[in-house]
Amino acid sequence: MNKNLREVEALVELINETVQIEKTIENLPCGYISVKHISGHTYNYRQWREGDKIISSYVPDALLNGVKRKIAVRKENESLLKVVKKDLKKASNKIVKLGLLSEEDISSLLEAGRNDEDVSAKAKELVK
Repeated sequence: MNKNLREVEALVELINETVQIEKTIENLPCGYISVKHISGHTYNYRQWREGDKIISSYVPDALLNGVKRKIAVRKENESLLKVVKKDLKKASNKIVKLGLLSEEDISSLLEAGRNDEDVSAKAKELVK
């Protein structure tokens, strides 16, 4: 039983990490920086997609480095999120296979994390 409890604790940690990364990504700008040369002047725009449209927003030179850094951090976090979600899927499958929790239970734990609830306490309730 102790090993099974460790498996659930590992799942809870992965859920918390997933939620934290998602929240970080949510607060960072998406897209990329596009440089336009118009009449001998250089203009920087942050561009991103919304559906089929490409949206542009002018970025003043004073803010350019900060926006570039934030976009880079977002891309790093998006890559990390893919890895963490893959690990979460593996851990979820293992726990379901062991019969500790159902897929619905795991989904409810993930939703609880996204709603800033205590995932660990909820997991302990579900395992009992």
